[in-house]
Amino acid sequence: MKKRTILSFGVIMISIFLISAFIPYKWSFVFFEQRTTHTVAYLPLQNEKSFQIRYTHSIHLSDVLETYTVSKRHNIQLSSLEYEDFAIGMPSGAGKGENFVEKEGKYYITNMSQVFPSFDLHVGDIERDLAFRYVDYEYNLKNYLTRGETYTFQVARLSLVDQLKGARLRER
Repeated sequence: MKKRTILSFGVIMISIFLISAFIPYKWSFVFFEQRTTHTVAYLPLQNEKSFQIRYTHSIHLSDVLETYTVSKRHNIQLSSLEYEDFAIGMPSGAGKGENFVEKEGKYYITNMSQVFPSFDLHVGDIERDLAFRYVDYEYNLKNYLTRGETYTFQVARLSLVDQLKGARLRER
C-alpha cells in the first residue's frame, strides 16, 4: 500500500511539472518566426522598460536608432528616432505632438507616442548592423536571426518549453 502511495505521489509530481512547463510565466522580448510563431530568440524583461534597436539603413547606409518603451500592458511604444538621412523610408519631419530637431548632422524626433502590440522586423541580407540594446548591452541580432527572413517582435510571456525552443540573447 505504501508503494502505491509513493508511486501515485511521484506520478502527480511529474504531471504537475510537465503541465507547468507549458504555462507562460516569464515576460520577455521575443522574436517569433513570422509564419509559424515559434520562438526563435528571446531576452527576459527586467525592471528596465526602455530598449533600442540600432540598424544600418539598407538604402542610404547610415545608422538609425529607434528607442522604445514597454507599456504597463506590455505593448511597445516608439518614443524617439535618430537618423542621418531623409532618404527612402525615413520621416522628413515630426508628426502631431512630436518634436523634430536637427543637431550636428543628425535628425531627432522625440515625444513619439505610437503604440504597437508587436511589429515585424526584416533582417536584411547585407553586411550591415542590426542590434538590440537593453540594460547597457548591445546584442548583435544577426547572430540569432536568419538574414533575409522576417520576424514578429513583441513582449510576451514565455513558458519553460518556449524558452528551451528559442535562443536566449547572450552577452558575448
